[in-house]
Amino acid sequence: MRVFFLGLIFLLSLTFTAQALTITVDGSLSDWGLNTSNFEKNRNDWDPGIPRVFVFQEDEVGNKGYVEPGYGGQKYDVEAILATFDDDYLYIAIATGFPQAGRSYGNDYYDAGDIALDLGNDGSYDYAFVISNYEDGNETRGLTVGGLYKVNSWADVLYPSHSVSNPWQMENGTYEGAGLLSYKDDPDHSFSRYFIEVGIPLDLFEEPVHEVKIHWTMECGNDYGEVVAHTPEPATLLFVGAGLFALGIISRWQKVGR
Repeated sequence: MRVFFLGLIFLLSLTFTAQALTITVDGSLSDWGLNTSNFEKNRNDWDPGIPRVFVFQEDEVGNKGYVEPGYGGQKYDVEAILATFDDDYLYIAIATGFPQAGRSYGNDYYDAGDIALDLGNDGSYDYAFVISNYEDGNETRGLTVGGLYKVNSWADVLYPSHSVSNPWQMENGTYEGAGLLSYKDDPDHSFSRYFIEVGIPLDLFEEPVHEVKIHWTMECGNDYGEVVAHTPEPATLLFVGAGLFALGIISRWQKVGR
């Protein structure tokens, strides 16, 4: 009986640990379980190994600055995307070499994209979270930065050969409400790296959020990142309930046996 009791407590502790992450949207990834102070330009491990934190990482710049599907090196690298939920928010963190104000290259100027959200992971990006109002280096876009929009149409990346990076930016949509946003320069390194951190209230979405595909890129589409995150499965919640019920039964038995 004691072995069963201890085993049940252990399994329940794993489940509740998965829900215990507390995120502050401030541009620091320490609350995601990451110490980025010793992260160099390439080959970093962005996975904190915490349950219920979903991770995309492709932190490697190839020959001649290839970041796939384009070039540009660290300045265009999408190093990682992390996502998690609590009861009220969807949290997203992005590590990239691309600045909020965009970047010029020759006669071209590339802007930062919106965070695209595909609810249900069904191939249709329903929502955009706006992280920049810059167009060609000027804040003239006229949208609410840190706002969630229901999307009517998307703009593709500039180069058709980089179409795998689509979508890039919302063309038009309906404002749903404000979230939390921090877009900050990495204070520990002199090379180009920025941390984008986002908190989106779940009640802004028109439907319950069980699974969401998160996508982000920049106008040129030189690099992109995607990750799928989901809330606890019903089976997990059933397990928690069954575990609590079993604990109640055990406690009752112990009282009767005294």
